Amino acid sequence: MACGGGSHDTAATQTTPSPSASATATVAPAVVKTCPLTGVPPRPGQKVNRVALAVKIDNVNEARPQAGVDQADVVVEETVEGGLTRLMAIFQCDLPSTIGPIRSARTSDGDILRLLNGAVFAFSGANPRVIPQVQATSNAELISYDALGNTYFHRDYSRPAPHNVFSSGETLLNAGLTRDKKLRAPKPLFTYGTAKVKGFPVKTVSLTWPSATATWTWNGSMWERTQNGTSDTLTNGHQVTARNVVIMSVAIANTGLHDVLGNASPDDVVTGSGTVWVLRDGHVIKGTWSRPDRAKPMVLKDKSGHVLPLHAGRTWIELLPRPRVPGTSSR
Repeated sequence: MACGGGSHDTAATQTTPSPSASATATVAPAVVKTCPLTGVPPRPGQKVNRVALAVKIDNVNEARPQAGVDQADVVVEETVEGGLTRLMAIFQCDLPSTIGPIRSARTSDGDILRLLNGAVFAFSGANPRVIPQVQATSNAELISYDALGNTYFHRDYSRPAPHNVFSSGETLLNAGLTRDKKLRAPKPLFTYGTAKVKGFPVKTVSLTWPSATATWTWNGSMWERTQNGTSDTLTNGHQVTARNVVIMSVAIANTGLHDVLGNASPDDVVTGSGTVWVLRDGHVIKGTWSRPDRAKPMVLKDKSGHVLPLHAGRTWIELLPRPRVPGTSSR
């Protein structure tokens, strides 16, 4: 009963939930943050909110073995002069202590970098007409050996130039963040989960360019990479592996640029649409990739039009010039 003064005894008016009510209550599962470019929960020391670092990596035989590539969340293999290839290694949750050899930028880098929603981009050398185009299209902070020299890069003189420029992930990332503190972590490039279409089992998938080859072999849990007929092994002795390999059939545009030997500089066109082959879980799934323009994300779909998810983990993106197609073997 209330006392004078109009106040209420709250203890007397509270009700206690019945045991049956509390027993049937449901608790929402905790949301687990994952690395945006792999879909994997971070290990100790990894940072899901870190800005992405993209580094151009030399990929000719004279540049091997490379360093740091096995710690990249995503690697993009591009076509360059003379029918060779070059890599863009993208680091986000992980940063290697050594990266290299670092080489020059190309016009196609801008549209690839734009997928990262702002990033730090490190490279060594570029045609003077390339840099303004990458700056205009990429939304990235550019860190160049030619402009900054030994401030953020160093040479390994046990290797022949120009295949001997190296740096560290932390050094390059901090260099970019010092210049642009507004850079933010990337959004996911792909979706991750179970594919609606399983595809066809394969053991090996081979790719060819005019002057380079690569083979991916399923070892039961990962895809192992061979380049130009030999194991793609890094300075730490690790063979390059990937959980997913995304092979995109792309057009090649004429840039009007040439290298010092007179070879035309190609531009891998990563807007528009084309055929895609996704390697995951020992299978190949054929579908399509689409990206209406550089401001839009990349979307992968299977032949039925369903979004084609990847297996959570590291991914290689192979930009394969049309009309080349991958060769497959189930043995």
